[in-house]
Amino acid sequence: MEKRYRALRIIGSAYKILGAIVLVITIVGALGICLAGIVGGTALRDFSREFGPGMRSMGVLGGAIGGILSALITLVFGGVGGLTVYATGEAIYLLIDIEENTRATRLAHQQPPYQPAVPPATPPEVKNPVP
Repeated sequence: MEKRYRALRIIGSAYKILGAIVLVITIVGALGICLAGIVGGTALRDFSREFGPGMRSMGVLGGAIGGILSALITLVFGGVGGLTVYATGEAIYLLIDIEENTRATRLAHQQPPYQPAVPPATPPEVKNPVP
């Protein structure tokens, strides 16, 4: 059977590739955010000590806890976005497969029904052979 919808296949593949790229960037970005929160938290803690007791909570939220929370939020939203883009590509392939199966079923029903071959007729038995 011929392959149809070449452009849709290209678009579906592009969506799947973009979805994978978004997921990889999300993971790398979440690790970077977590690392930046931990490293930057030290500087923020020193900064908050300099400006008095009202700023101490900023040091805690900007440190490791803030980095981890920001990384988790990035993972959740980036993961949902990446999976949605990837699923869009899969949905395009699903629709193409449904069309191919429907076409194959239609072609199978258009063929004449199978009729078994009739066995060859046996000659009738001769009871009185002529001498």
